Parts: sequence; structure tokens; C-alpha cells
Amino acid sequence: AAFLAVDSILLLAFYLTLAPSRDKAVRVNVPSGAGVRQIGRILQEQRVINDRFSFSLLVRLRGMGSSLRSGDYEIPPGVKPWGVIDILAAGRGELVRITLPEGLTDEQVFGRLAAELKSLDSLELRKLARDPEFAAELGLETDALIGYLFPDTYFVPPSISAREMLGLMAERFQEVWGQASGGQTPSNGLSARECVILASIVENEAVRDSERPVIASVFLNRLKLGRPLESCATVLYVLGKHKSRLLYSDLSVESPYNTYLHGGLPPGPICNPGRKSLEAVLNPSRTDYLYFVARGDGSHVFSRSLDDHNNAKHRIGRAGPG
Repeated sequence: AAFLAVDSILLLAFYLTLAPSRDKAVRVNVPSGAGVRQIGRILQEQRVINDRFSFSLLVRLRGMGSSLRSGDYEIPPGVKPWGVIDILAAGRGELVRITLPEGLTDEQVFGRLAAELKSLDSLELRKLARDPEFAAELGLETDALIGYLFPDTYFVPPSISAREMLGLMAERFQEVWGQASGGQTPSNGLSARECVILASIVENEAVRDSERPVIASVFLNRLKLGRPLESCATVLYVLGKHKSRLLYSDLSVESPYNTYLHGGLPPGPICNPGRKSLEAVLNPSRTDYLYFVARGDGSHVFSRSLDDHNNAKHRIGRAGPG
């Protein structure tokens, strides 16, 4: 009798939720965090199903209440409720692939996201990324998200919101940071926040991954000795443009981010560093280097003294700052 009762309920639900007659596919957005009732209401409004209550019943009878995934879907005409449930459970929605390389500033990230996704606006992204309350919601100890918008390849629905996109990138940062740090307090004498700042400098100074731990050691050695970092990358960040070679006059630009004028770390990250730079700061090489100069092929000459550094610049043929 119990079996017949359940069978009757299933049949009733099936007939009540027969797909409306349609000639064209329907695009449906299932927002992140939507429950079964909200999804049923969306599907009914878009004429994918006839009755949201019976749809909810079907989902629960199949034990798939927590299996329906968010995303953008194109539901062909004639798909029965069972098929709709299977589509949403499999997550076979339309996705956009976005690749964000290491070393981008927050403004560059906003520009790329807005160019790739019509649902995103660079102004909205900027406002949200610089909202301390939003950063706190994400569990980050920072007032702004630059440095925490992790560079990676993301597959996202075309209608993703600014909060969802930035949250996804910050979540990826936290995942990678946890792997790189092993969940332990950094042993380099810096706080987690300071590590991110230094990693952003290493990201823009290094070209070869093998040199990132050595470059990190140079900056850590200078910090321990109380010497200015004298990072060209921080000056370029202040200038807001790329220059193949800095002039001595560039070093006088006034900004707390100019590490030629101000000691210690700058007040925040200058870009969004990748895994290799975070790992380099957390696990730097053991050296007594205090200087480095680019050869021009992606590698650097590292020196312990200013005389050696100047000699290295002379050999390479550079007359500008280190």
C-alpha cells in the first residue's frame, strides 16, 4: 500500500509538471545559493515547467534537494521535468572561460572581467573590491581585495554577479594560501598580510620562477637590516605605466608605495601575486644578497655589496637604478 501511495504521488507530480508547449529553447539563470523552491519559481516563470510545487516535490522524492547547481542553462523545448532536474544536477550550464595571469593590478583585473562578461561592470567591481565590509565577509584581513584576486583560469556562468566573481577569486586565494603555508604562521618574520604585499613585489620583479625565492631573500634581508627595499616595481606601480628603464628622476615620485623614498613594506600589494611568488616569500632562499640587476634575458645578477652591484650594472651596460 505504501508503495502504491508513493507511486501515485510520483505519477501525479509527473503529470502536473509536464513541460509547457514551447518551440524555442529557454535560457535560465539559477543564481548561486538558490534553493529548490526558488529554482522552481524561476523555472515556472520562464515556462520550463507548469507547477513549481510539484517540481519541488519531484526533486525531494528523488533525494536531489542539494544537488541542483547554479549556472546559466539553455533548456531545449520538450524537456520533461525529470530531464530538467538531471540537467541542473549535472551542472551542464553555459560557462565562460576566463584566464587572469599573475601580476595584474586590481584595475587590470576589473577591465578584463568586464570585457569578458556582460554581467559585470568595472565600476561596480572596483567599489566592491575596495569595500572593507565585503573583505571582512570573505574572511580576509584587509581593507581592499588587491593581492587577493587570485590569478587563475575560471569557468563561470555568463550572468555571474560581481560579489560571486570576486568571492570566487578570494576563495581561490585562501585555498592556495592554505596549501602554500600549510596552515602555519609564516616563519619569515612577516604577518600573512605582509607576506602578500611582499609576494606582489616579487611577482613583478621576477621573470623566472627559479629566481623568485632568491629575490624574496634579497628583500627579506634588506627588511631585517632596516634598509629600503628599493624596488623598481613599486615605482612603476606609482607611475601607473610600464617603462623598460627607470630614470633617477622617477625615483623621486612621492608616494607611500615608493620604496626608494620610504622604508619597510608599502601599505598594500601592488598586484595580485600567483602561487610561485607566495611560495617564494614563505620559503625564501637562504642568501646574504642585498642587490640584484636584470641581465635582460629574464635572469638577474645578485650581489652582496654595493660595489659588486655597481660592477654588475656596468658589465650589463645599465646606468639606471638597480
